[in-house]
Amino acid sequence: MIKLLKKVSIVLLVILLIIKRPTITTAIIEGINIWITNLFPTLFPILILSDLIISTDLIKVLTSFIGPIFNKLFKVSPYAAYVFWMSALSGCPSNAKYIKDLLDHNLISKTEAVKILSMSLLYNPVLILTITSYLNKKDGYFIIIANIVINLIIGFINRGVICGINLDKILIPKDFNLVSSISKTIDTLLLVLGSLVLFISLSSLLPLNHPLLDGIFEITNGIKEIEYIINYNHQLMMTGILLSFGGLSIQTQIKSILKDYNLEYSLFYKSRILHLFLFILIIYLKTIII
Repeated sequence: MIKLLKKVSIVLLVILLIIKRPTITTAIIEGINIWITNLFPTLFPILILSDLIISTDLIKVLTSFIGPIFNKLFKVSPYAAYVFWMSALSGCPSNAKYIKDLLDHNLISKTEAVKILSMSLLYNPVLILTITSYLNKKDGYFIIIANIVINLIIGFINRGVICGINLDKILIPKDFNLVSSISKTIDTLLLVLGSLVLFISLSSLLPLNHPLLDGIFEITNGIKEIEYIINYNHQLMMTGILLSFGGLSIQTQIKSILKDYNLEYSLFYKSRILHLFLFILIIYLKTIII
């Protein structure tokens, strides 16, 4: 039965691709434009910088103060602090790249990698302020700060997940190779582009057009459509909902970057549900108090 449904789905998808070719072409162009104007300029320098940091002992300096606090509060290695704060600046899927660097250097276990990933679904602040221009600046900053706080709360709630921390592991820097770094960065950005275009194209095939529905596929696309919602509180709530889930596009990008490690993502998905409830609660309290 499952095989039959799969075959029928493929046939229907092929028919839709033929019938709605102009729509899909427009969606692909839109995805490429988002990648060129928003994602590439933001991610490219950050990903190169992360390779540069991992090639020095700077990561040790960055985690020397905050790292032990993360270890005590969240039961993760001090290197988690590096992933968290770098992700708070650059957003996702950069967080997956930082985690992959730690895995590549055998500094964290696969279980800890998912634990850190679960508490680092963060977004580039400049990008968020840009694409949520329908919100006033104060609420834009509120959304960013609330998301950081919720991720920390999730980290604390998941502190009981045992992940085999080894505090004796020390980063041994490797020589920085600019050509290799550029090559890896371009590969990562092409994965991002592929996922972005795929899910924007799929959302364009849906019979209904709604920010939440489109945002499930690709968050940037969904957030852009929230601008047309009349009620301001609904705009604020929908923004929080989409940031909590992250979209299938971002989740696919994260998995693509970490594909070599065959991770178990159940904790990550549970954390997204928790993230959603916490964000809705915080925004609801804000709307009734202020």
